[in-house]
Amino acid sequence: MLARLVGFVAAAALVLSSHQAQAGKDFDTLHEVIRHFQVAFVDRPNMGALLTGALQGVKKAAPKCEIRILPHPNLFEVKAKGKSVKISKDAIRSYRKLEKALVKVGRLAEGQRLAKSHRFLEHAMIREMVMNCGDPWSVFLEENLYQRLLDDGSGKTGDAGLLVEPRGRGLRVLDVVPDSPAAKAGIRVGDEVSKIAGRPAGQLNELEALALMRGPIGKQVTVLIGGKSHKLEYAPPPKRNIAVDPPVDGIAKVQIMNFQAGTGRRLAGVLKRLSGMEMRALILDLRGNPGGLVTEGTEVVGLFIKGGKVVSVVSRKHLRTEVEQSPRPGPYRRLPLVLLVDHRTASVSEIVAMALKDYDRAKIVGQKTLGKGTVQVVMELMDGSALKLSTGRYYSPRGTPLYEGIEPDFDVEWDGRGKDPQLQKAKLLLKK
Repeated sequence: MLARLVGFVAAAALVLSSHQAQAGKDFDTLHEVIRHFQVAFVDRPNMGALLTGALQGVKKAAPKCEIRILPHPNLFEVKAKGKSVKISKDAIRSYRKLEKALVKVGRLAEGQRLAKSHRFLEHAMIREMVMNCGDPWSVFLEENLYQRLLDDGSGKTGDAGLLVEPRGRGLRVLDVVPDSPAAKAGIRVGDEVSKIAGRPAGQLNELEALALMRGPIGKQVTVLIGGKSHKLEYAPPPKRNIAVDPPVDGIAKVQIMNFQAGTGRRLAGVLKRLSGMEMRALILDLRGNPGGLVTEGTEVVGLFIKGGKVVSVVSRKHLRTEVEQSPRPGPYRRLPLVLLVDHRTASVSEIVAMALKDYDRAKIVGQKTLGKGTVQVVMELMDGSALKLSTGRYYSPRGTPLYEGIEPDFDVEWDGRGKDPQLQKAKLLLKK
């Protein structure tokens, strides 16, 4: 993975340097973001959508700019204090032309002193452009929020124990970490998020929200969720990511909360102990698992299959395909297995679920998974802000794309309250 990232950064740097002279120095960050899209974005670009998004950013940063569509339906006019720029949407057919048009508009707004700062204007254009790129997982982060997501290894940073997801024009709670400050406050999955740290949820993407809910251990963040205001203390994240229910009637359950480093090795140790407790079947619970390291997911799948391909990574236009595979037969390749998933099961969790399904190794019980089947790279930009960009797609061993989500073999709904019908269905399948 590191080699792939280094190669990607080197390629991007070459493109950036080759165009730097043309971009000038007044909109360098916009130039940098557009070049990253040109080099690596996984989808075919919709130039009209990127243009419209950037113009929305201009309007937010400089409200006195007038932006309207002229009688010709694809012609934009941007006016500021009697001066104007006209842009033919149909003529924006390349990243180069997109950048040229946006720099003109940016200079118009800046020249009339309609935005509070150059950086504020430029970042507003970038943020809205990325939001309109057609990929919900690609986001732009301001420097102060990006720095909050970085782990310096000191162990002094905690979080509130919440994950959120986009919902309409706002956010809702996607997951609540057990025993976290959020869980103790009574916050539940599905609750509507109105504000985080005083900022309206409608103005935040999920990564910005995550950053605001991280900070120095012991400090607090105020959130308005489910109509109630909560002061949540930043607490150390749980060190354990595997929970075990010993065998009952020979059926054990293991929940994996995420695929952090060492997950495959720890699961192998857990299964060895359970085997000594007369385990004859296993329920692997991936509900609420947001993903993690692909290598750990590959190692987990390898415990249950004869060996072979686990996932393929395909870049834009199928220019590059990389494969993660398990080289050896797994020690539990004949162990009866059922997976539990829900709408919070994402990314590497979906890789694991689909691989085990493709090899006919497990039945899947629960609800359709999130469908976060994209490879993402976080790129720090020259001014300290960051771009998280989707650069590839994940495909299962049989070539099924994961970005559409995984339909369970047995669709069983559960709101997380009361008895667990998904678990009961899994047990019934293993008792047959």
